[in-house]
Amino acid sequence: MTIVLPVAAQQQTCPVVKIEVEQLPDLNIPRAGHALFYANGELTVAGGHTSGFVPTQTAEYFQDDEWHTMPMTYTHDFGLSVVLKSGKVLLAGGCEQPAGIRQTIHAEIYDPQTHTFRGFGNLQRRRVMASALELDSGQVVIAGNWYAQDGIELFHEHQSDKGDNNDKRSFTYIKDVSAQRSSPYIFRMADGNALILGSNDTRGDALRCTFADRLKGDTLYIPLFETWQPLIIGTHNDAVSIIGDESKGDFSYLLPVQDSTGQVAIARVSGTDITLLPTICPIPMVCQGDSIEYFTNVIVDRQARRAYLLGISSNIHNASEKNPLYVLCIDYGQAFANGGAPITLYYTQPLEVAPDYMPLLTPEGNLLIAGGLAGCSNYTPSGTVRLLRVGREPEKAASSCAWWIWIVLGILIFVLASATLFIYRHRSHRAQSLDIDSEPSQESAPTISDSELMNRISHLMEERKLFLDSELKLGDVATALGTNRNAISSSINVCAGCSFTQFVNNYRINYAKELIRRRPDIKISEVWFASGFATESSFFRTFKAMTGMTPSDWKQNID
Repeated sequence: MTIVLPVAAQQQTCPVVKIEVEQLPDLNIPRAGHALFYANGELTVAGGHTSGFVPTQTAEYFQDDEWHTMPMTYTHDFGLSVVLKSGKVLLAGGCEQPAGIRQTIHAEIYDPQTHTFRGFGNLQRRRVMASALELDSGQVVIAGNWYAQDGIELFHEHQSDKGDNNDKRSFTYIKDVSAQRSSPYIFRMADGNALILGSNDTRGDALRCTFADRLKGDTLYIPLFETWQPLIIGTHNDAVSIIGDESKGDFSYLLPVQDSTGQVAIARVSGTDITLLPTICPIPMVCQGDSIEYFTNVIVDRQARRAYLLGISSNIHNASEKNPLYVLCIDYGQAFANGGAPITLYYTQPLEVAPDYMPLLTPEGNLLIAGGLAGCSNYTPSGTVRLLRVGREPEKAASSCAWWIWIVLGILIFVLASATLFIYRHRSHRAQSLDIDSEPSQESAPTISDSELMNRISHLMEERKLFLDSELKLGDVATALGTNRNAISSSINVCAGCSFTQFVNNYRINYAKELIRRRPDIKISEVWFASGFATESSFFRTFKAMTGMTPSDWKQNID
């Protein structure tokens, strides 16, 4: 069976656009092979391994512009994770020992309301690189393994009748699979069924298979897989790939596929029907002479009717070089109009860290990456957190507004203009203390070099000691220097090699050490407040990270 791309896809080219990368506060613990999810509205990372390829029994959630560390019951390095409809998170399996050795069987539940983990039982099979997906019934389908036997099992959660939080949770083995897979794709189907497929065998080699397994029923022959095979990827979450409407029984997904030449395309999965999604041009495999390796499943933004597929330079295995990230954007909502879905290839500046897992779609429609591999090695994970700004374009939604909305907009503009004038005349006391004008727009900000801007930032910190303000924000510095947040963040990242938070905390720690030197009798409890830290725990954590000692130990050492 021969399948070709639409004629339109052979005649047009893909636009290429550079995007901004914003660096957010770093994780407290460098990690890779971890889970990344939103739980109770909080950005959370859990498990994985840290420096030296050692599993870490910790998780972190992001609140008040900083990461907070939590203990877990077990380690889950390359384990499975599912955010359940109940709001809790199931975590299970993973590597038992450092360097990715052996599988574990342990499972636990994370409650984001209390920020606690609770172990409750074991998988039916020890697993690493497994996939999981929750069904309408609340049951979770689990399949896949690494260097061990694969098979399908179900997770069940039965609510306690007593309301005492003692819910019954268990795993049941269902059946063997027709092909042994690692990190398989799992898609929901009607009537509580699920489709399981993939091109990774349990040793990481390519698996050519024209069949898919089903939770209920026999294996299914897929004609498309005679020519196109599912893209080989690592641990992922197929719940983010749905484009259908579950409330109407439409379980349609997007699936990345690849042919024997290496060309990537996007397929639409609707129950047992899997066909290519038409695009106005072929998916680009090269950008500015750099070959692209796509490594994730499709991440769908259903509000914008767009989808994303991430790629990395094929030169990534050269640890001595930085490499850009690539984000393929597919406007799937227009797939069957104008010859196919428009696609755009975004790329970033060269980065030191490569993600080893699925990024996360933020509520604003951007992509977030936390942690990953530095130097393309599991022994040197990173704590870097970055935001890829590919978010929704407001003007697209505005174009379909009814005429009466313009009347409302006119009224709003008048009100906002009046409010802006009032605010301008009654500037905040805090802004006056900085002796600054309002922050100019992105377009009006003067263009200066990173090094020149860095000199101005350093001068501001050293002469006016803005770092002593515990509420100092990136926007405050940008406003004080008459530029924008992105320029400040980029300059610090390029010239200092760190995030804004790390840069400011470096000044605070140096100030704290100078206080201790000059005033040997000062209490440590006074130092953190005087140095500009918002909390004592943040001061102790940062001090030890930068000096290798607690403040008390450091004081004794200089004595």
